[in-house]
Amino acid sequence: MRGDTPPLFNGPLSEALHRALELRGRVAPLMLLRRNVVGVGVGYKIRGREITGEPSIMVSVTRKQPISALDPDDLVPAEVQGVPTDVVQTGQIVAFSPDRHTRQRPIRPGLSIGHPAGSAGTLGAIVQRDGDLFILSNNHVMASLNQARPGDPILQPGPADGGTLFDQIASLETFQPLRFLDELAEPVEDDAPPGRGWMGALARLIEKLRSGRPLRAGEPPPLLPPTNRVDAALARLHDSVPVEPAIIDVEGLPAGVVEPELGMRVIKSGRTTGLTRAQIVQIDVTIDVQYGARTARFTNQVMTGALSDRGDSGSLVLDYRRNAVGLLFSGSGTVSVVNPIQPVLKAFEVELVTERMV
Repeated sequence: MRGDTPPLFNGPLSEALHRALELRGRVAPLMLLRRNVVGVGVGYKIRGREITGEPSIMVSVTRKQPISALDPDDLVPAEVQGVPTDVVQTGQIVAFSPDRHTRQRPIRPGLSIGHPAGSAGTLGAIVQRDGDLFILSNNHVMASLNQARPGDPILQPGPADGGTLFDQIASLETFQPLRFLDELAEPVEDDAPPGRGWMGALARLIEKLRSGRPLRAGEPPPLLPPTNRVDAALARLHDSVPVEPAIIDVEGLPAGVVEPELGMRVIKSGRTTGLTRAQIVQIDVTIDVQYGARTARFTNQVMTGALSDRGDSGSLVLDYRRNAVGLLFSGSGTVSVVNPIQPVLKAFEVELVTERMV
């Protein structure tokens, strides 16, 4: 296309251009009802590869198609009340999100973060307590499965995305320790018989029931396996780090907090898969989650359709009114598993920074 500027760009608006602008406002809503149409404006008609000086109603479409492939109702007329139209292929118009994997300032929920000894997860939300700001994510994102210590640096982006100590944005404040099924429920002395933990106790109970022997009065119940309610950690933001609490691609802050419900439609904004949608398919779930070679059992969880992939851990899950539902922490190729948000916030005695606070 030639770079020459048509003469009418440099002079006063012509009568033809005034007419095109007037008509555009009236026909745009009708044009946008047509499939593939994504925009309607006014410009100079293009013939071949050259811009003419002829004012036209420009109709942007995702993809040009032969007239024979279109429904008659979707055809763009050659002219509207004497003003020519011009169909231009622009593709789908999308908002450009920040690159979630790179260093971004101000920081926002939805970006890559991590502990120096870890890989990368997602900054879930900005929370506050007594006027101090913190970032919320998972234990396995910011506390390296209980191995971290308060004061450890939190990086944005996470190490897997190239983050270094020069990218520190916060210091680990605290985390909820994860308990694994291979842990004993009580201390074991060196000379203790094998199978003293919850697994051994459960095996002995099963054997006793199989033999038909009743439990004796006053006999202590068997030890139960260790369980978890949340996979969560909190980091204190550094005062020098600019922050924007609005979640990437959600275009706003959380509006509040709600209880999860079966069938509820939810969204999340995560480091790996961006903005995704699903429905809650199970509540009050007890589930075993693999952390490498170890397994942790969680109770009272929420299961959704597929929302996530590796690196999305820590994402805040919201309903369609931007109310926080939970904190995403695990999943498979077909489902995602979410901590309900209320126990997460209660564990740290914090509250979400919401649109009502700003």
